[in-house]
Amino acid sequence: MDQLGPNALGETLEPGRVADCYLGLLLPPGPAGEPEAGTVLIVAPAALLHPAVPQPAGSLVYELLTGHPEREPGELVFVADLTGELRVWPQDTCTAVGVDPDQVAQAVIGCWQDGEVTGLQVDDLGFEEARSLTRDPPRAFSSCRDSGL
Repeated sequence: MDQLGPNALGETLEPGRVADCYLGLLLPPGPAGEPEAGTVLIVAPAALLHPAVPQPAGSLVYELLTGHPEREPGELVFVADLTGELRVWPQDTCTAVGVDPDQVAQAVIGCWQDGEVTGLQVDDLGFEEARSLTRDPPRAFSSCRDSGL
């Protein structure tokens, strides 16, 4: 099930093609004593299909994560990377699908915090490393966000 269809280059996703890649999510800073900004949660793609993750948004992010034509086994992919990859799809596709990657990420983090999905927490990223994981999305994706994505 390919929700995005072909991109501007004529490529289509093959969901599940690279099931052994990983999604990296920057954890928000918590109260004193909790993880600081610079802490990343690494989860398997299956976490995106958890019932508590908004659908079809979670499954679309899963498709992009595991089915992108350039995805490699063992690759660690961040939300900012996925938003960059989405820019080759027509902007009306983003609007029609209605995905908010940040909402999906927060839902996955919530599932992990509740013990419903497993993940690896990596602490002590430097400021520049953490900031690069939340860089502004490309301009094409910004238009999607402006339209409700």
